[in-house]
Amino acid sequence: MNVQNLPSTGDRLFLMHREVIVTNVYPIFRLVKIHYLKESFEFFVDVSAVTTEPNYTNSISIEILT
Repeated sequence: MNVQNLPSTGDRLFLMHREVIVTNVYPIFRLVKIHYLKESFEFFVDVSAVTTEPNYTNSISIEILT
């Protein structure tokens, strides 16, 4: 997501292919607090990780590197 077009609280976006809801935005740190639909666990991601359309690109978990 472009830093000039930061999301707003309540926006529905995508983290990879799963839909999320933005619960808070921290523009100074370029972070957004989100949670998946139908889940209550909230977490932070970089604003560039969320998109307006689903992304089905293959990826690997960072946990593999440890």
